[in-house]
Amino acid sequence: MSRPILLIALVLGLASGPVLADKTTVYKSKNADGTSVYSQVQSSDAQVRRVDGRDPSLPPAETGEEAKSETQRACEMATKNLELIGSGQRLQRDKDGDGTPEDLTPEELAVEKDLAQRQADAYCKPAQ
Repeated sequence: MSRPILLIALVLGLASGPVLADKTTVYKSKNADGTSVYSQVQSSDAQVRRVDGRDPSLPPAETGEEAKSETQRACEMATKNLELIGSGQRLQRDKDGDGTPEDLTPEELAVEKDLAQRQADAYCKPAQ
């Protein structure tokens, strides 16, 4: 994968960050034979669980340091995207789905920069 395509994927990945950060509510109950049943439909005897879609059998994503919150990760991603957009590097995206990346126009870069700046403003709180 070429570097410009990878960089664009990084920029576009930020937009989905807040969506992926949401946790899902599931309900755990037991059926007649004692088997655990998980559902997104609440029943009278169900226990409420919040899950984040990450495979629980995987090791923690960050070892050796305190796990970062989703807000901290979104802040870091927004900051990196702002740096990338401001770097002057040639950025590309497959605009029409034909598999061929095309250079972003100055207008498209301005839109991406505005999006990254708004995300940085929302997720990066000044130290108090």
